[in-house]
Amino acid sequence: MQVDDITDPNWEDIAMKEMASAGRPMQVWVLRGGQRLHFTIVPTLDQKDGIGVAGWGQQTEVQVGSVAPGTEAQRVGLQRGDLLLRANGQPLRSVSRLYEIEKATEGKPIQLEFSRHGQIHRVTVTPARSEVDGQQRWMIGLTVESRIEITRLPFLAAVKESWRWNRQSARMIFQFLEGMLERRMSPKSLVGPVGIAAMSGEAAREGAASYFSLMAAVSLNLAIFNLLPIPILDGGVILMLLVEMLMRRELDLKVKEAVVKVGFVFLMMVVVFVIYNDISKILPG
Repeated sequence: MQVDDITDPNWEDIAMKEMASAGRPMQVWVLRGGQRLHFTIVPTLDQKDGIGVAGWGQQTEVQVGSVAPGTEAQRVGLQRGDLLLRANGQPLRSVSRLYEIEKATEGKPIQLEFSRHGQIHRVTVTPARSEVDGQQRWMIGLTVESRIEITRLPFLAAVKESWRWNRQSARMIFQFLEGMLERRMSPKSLVGPVGIAAMSGEAAREGAASYFSLMAAVSLNLAIFNLLPIPILDGGVILMLLVEMLMRRELDLKVKEAVVKVGFVFLMMVVVFVIYNDISKILPG
C-alpha cells in the first residue's frame, strides 16, 4: 500500500495523514488480488473535532478500553484489556464493528464472546439508550480500542524510534497549521487547558505509558507553538532579533512595545478561544 509519498505505511502513518488532509485529495495505491489499484480519496472534515476523516478502518484485534460504571458492561464483569472476539456470532475485527451491532440490535440482547488471560468467556448484554454528542444511541457501556502490544527496545533503538515519532508528529502539527490557514481544517482541533486536563485524567487511568505519551505530545506541541513567529513568544523574539541583525541596528522602542502589545492581545484571543472550544466539546449539544 502507498498513501501519497508514504510507501508501506503502518496505520499510525495512515491515521496522521488522514487527520491532516481534510479537503485535500490523497493518492492511494492498494494491492487487490495481485493487482495494484489507484484511488483518489478526499477526507471530509469532522465538524466536532476539526480533523479529516476518510471513512476507512483498520482490521485488528479489538479490546476493551474502558468500562463505564453502572452499565451493562460493568454488570456482566467486563474489564479493561478483555479481548473481544464475537458479538452475536459475528467476528469483531474493527473498533467500529461493535457500535454497528449495538445500533442494529435496537435494544435486543447481544451475545458477547471475549477472552481474558487466554480463557474464553461468554456473556449476554442488553444495550441501553444513552445520549452521546446530543444523539440517542444504543450502548452497552464500554469503549473499545485496537489491541495494544508493548515492545521493549534497546536504548539506541528507542532513541531512534523516539526521533521518528517526534519528527512525524511535528510534521503533522505543521500540516494542521497549514490546513487551518488554507481554511480546509477547523480550529476546533485545537485543545486548551480544560481539554488537556480531561485527557490527562483519562491517560492516567489507562496507565503510566499512556500518561507519559500524552505528556510528550503536549510538550512537543507547546515547543512548536512557542517557536512560531508570533510576537511575545520565543519565535517572535527570534524574528525581531533577525530583523535587527539584517538592519544592523536596534528597532525603535515604541515599535517593540507595539509589537509586544499586538502579540499579547493575539495570545489572549487564542487562550479564550481554546478554553471556549474545550467547554463546547464537553457541554451537550
